[in-house]
Amino acid sequence: MLQALAEERTTGKLAHDLGISPASASQHASALREAGLIVTRREGKAAWHECTALGAELLRTVR
Repeated sequence: MLQALAEERTTGKLAHDLGISPASASQHASALREAGLIVTRREGKAAWHECTALGAELLRTVR
C-alpha cells in the first residue's frame, strides 16, 4: 500500500487500485499515518494521501 502512495491518491482511488474496500484502505492509511509514513489532507469529502519523506526513504531502501 505504501508503494501505491508514492503518488498522491484519494482513499477511493487507492481502494480501487489495490482491489480492497474503501474502509480497508482507510484503516491501512490510518496505520501508515500513525507510523509517520504518509500524510493525509482533506479536500471536500475526499481524503488525499501521500508519502512523507520517511515513507519515501523506506520505499527507496526496499526497491
